[in-house]
Amino acid sequence: MTFNPNDSRYASAVGAWLKDHFTDQFTSQTALTARLKAGGAIKTGAAYLVHPVFKQGNPSVQGVTNFTAGMAIPADQGLSAVYTWSWYQGLTTITKQEEVAINTEYEMVDLLEARLRSTIATFNEVLTNDLFSTTDANQGKIAGIPYVVDAPTSGTSPVGGIDRVANSWWRAQKETAVGTLTMQKINRMYNLIQGATGYPPNIILMPTDLFGAYESLILASQRFTQDQRMAEAGFTAYLHKGATVLFDTRVPAGHIYYLNDKYIYLVLMTKEPSAEPVEFPDRLVRGYKHWLAAQLVACRLNALGRQEGVTA
Repeated sequence: MTFNPNDSRYASAVGAWLKDHFTDQFTSQTALTARLKAGGAIKTGAAYLVHPVFKQGNPSVQGVTNFTAGMAIPADQGLSAVYTWSWYQGLTTITKQEEVAINTEYEMVDLLEARLRSTIATFNEVLTNDLFSTTDANQGKIAGIPYVVDAPTSGTSPVGGIDRVANSWWRAQKETAVGTLTMQKINRMYNLIQGATGYPPNIILMPTDLFGAYESLILASQRFTQDQRMAEAGFTAYLHKGATVLFDTRVPAGHIYYLNDKYIYLVLMTKEPSAEPVEFPDRLVRGYKHWLAAQLVACRLNALGRQEGVTA
């Protein structure tokens, strides 16, 4: 049987599959992306790349005592955190050997769907690896949580184009040399963030060894509640004062991140990647090339936090 990626039967099947299944499969690969989806923190569209930010104590609203008096414009009114897209590319391909072995177009569609599942799983793996990187975004990599959720006081360290070294209000809450994990230390950061912003974190993310230590603490006291949404998605997670406690092997050793999906989220340019027919005559391979633009966006850094030097 001959496979032609430009054939409308296959092109439309691939496009329809991506439209119907991409989001669910992409987000179900890891606990973090599953939790971001559950909290509405995977968003679509370029509008989410621009976020107005305001310093505390510099209001854009005030009472009126003189209806003829003009209102002064605060120095930071109109200031926005502005992000740019990072681009990812993937391939869904059929080889000539596979083409010859298949007898019907229905079997070809089944094989394409299986290959699409593999491609989308790889998209998730690559993006999630980048989510845990310690570096800023570039054209081919989204920003990492360890980079965004920090409070540097020297060097050059912009987030969303705003220098957080020069602007203390544009920094995450941070504790270093925390030491042995205890419930009191978790609560200390939780309360610090809530006291600073009025909103507590709703995601607490830690490496595997610290998650095991956390489980020992809560199981010993018999005070724990599983996050039912995460359990239904196939992941182990607990609720701590309403925040989902997760683990991932990619979290840097000794670090715990306190996130709020109201203020940090993953943005995709489109709801699913494109599917552009492509052929490689020299390799006897045909299929589809996929493009996906994404970015990790934060719009209020002091509502996020990190602890370093935590031991089990």
